[in-house]
Amino acid sequence: MNHNIKLTYLCLLVFTIILTGISNAETGFSGDERVTAEIQEITPSSVGIDEEFTLGINLESSGTRVPENITFEIISIPPDIIVTENLVTHIPKLVYSTSGRYLVYHMRTTPDANPGPHIIKMKLTYGNEQVKRSEDYQVEIRVIGEDAEPRISSVNTDPEYIYEGDTVDLRLGIENFGDTLAKSVEVSLDHDFKGIKNSTIGTLDLNGSQIALFKFKANKSGEFEIPVIIEYEDDFGKQKDEYDIKITVLDKKGSLNLASVKVDPVLPYMGDTVELTMRIENSGDRTINSIRVYIDHPFKGLKESFIGTLDPNEDGPAVITFIADQAGEYEIPVTITYSDDFGEEQIETKVNLIVMEEEGGAGTAVIVLLVLAVIGGLIYTNYKTTKSKDKVIKQLMEGSGNSANNKK
Repeated sequence: MNHNIKLTYLCLLVFTIILTGISNAETGFSGDERVTAEIQEITPSSVGIDEEFTLGINLESSGTRVPENITFEIISIPPDIIVTENLVTHIPKLVYSTSGRYLVYHMRTTPDANPGPHIIKMKLTYGNEQVKRSEDYQVEIRVIGEDAEPRISSVNTDPEYIYEGDTVDLRLGIENFGDTLAKSVEVSLDHDFKGIKNSTIGTLDLNGSQIALFKFKANKSGEFEIPVIIEYEDDFGKQKDEYDIKITVLDKKGSLNLASVKVDPVLPYMGDTVELTMRIENSGDRTINSIRVYIDHPFKGLKESFIGTLDPNEDGPAVITFIADQAGEYEIPVTITYSDDFGEEQIETKVNLIVMEEEGGAGTAVIVLLVLAVIGGLIYTNYKTTKSKDKVIKQLMEGSGNSANNKK
């Protein structure tokens, strides 16, 4: 090969190497663009409900070439956060390799924002058509809320002093001692009485109060610690608190009772038509309705009498008529039923009845014994009354003597 041809090949080889080096250099140069996004600050750091805050993003160029065509955008935001700036920011180029661009977004949480973490998603793209880069970012915004605190502020009952058998109106004052609204407030009692156990209040404002109403039948005496469950919603969702109240139910007071029993004839004989009159007294302090008296006797005749309604301190007769077709001594069950706000109640007692077999000496003797017993009772009562009067007179006399001595 002559010298000219060798020289030509050598020149072509050198030129090829130069072009390849330039191409590789340009590729490396283009690929050395680098932009990063950093979360600079969230102000204030604790974001409340219905509150404004700012989010600062710093775009930093860290490559060896000035990046171009930078786009930073918010691509996803929770529904309870509002952004007042444009979600997309275009930057033609970051002029210096160490220069930064600071983006500030003004935001606000909605009045019904849910407390807890909220994720905002963002995207950064840059570069030319040949080399396009993108990176995804996200930032967590933690929304803090306020607690509601509905508590029992008062306990009132009607009647104030509860006796066994009473129908009770219970009023619980519920007050919100928290820092936000208590919504959908419901109050329930966990007791074993018959009655109303749930009361719905609704919404309690800050420092607001309402009354939860309940009604129950105190069907047993004793001291009772009754759990009170308060369910509500605040900034943190559904809540449940439990408190206790104490209710004292006194021993059963007289309400309905069998005041007197009259038998006509007083000592019936076998075959007589007997009229049994029982006077039922309402010795309580409330009106009682639908009073019925049922006597479970073994004779032919009526067994039930309807009295109706008795006001406090009122009595009424229950009259039962039957034929005494069997002789003997009988202890007859009597059931008194009545109605109140929680259904039918009943009281059980007994009456004694003697049916003579036939008229004769035995019957007369029994009558005499009964008369003697009555007389004996009268004598005993008179004796007690006289003794009581003597005691009073003696005390009065002693009192007069002491007064005289004091004067001296």
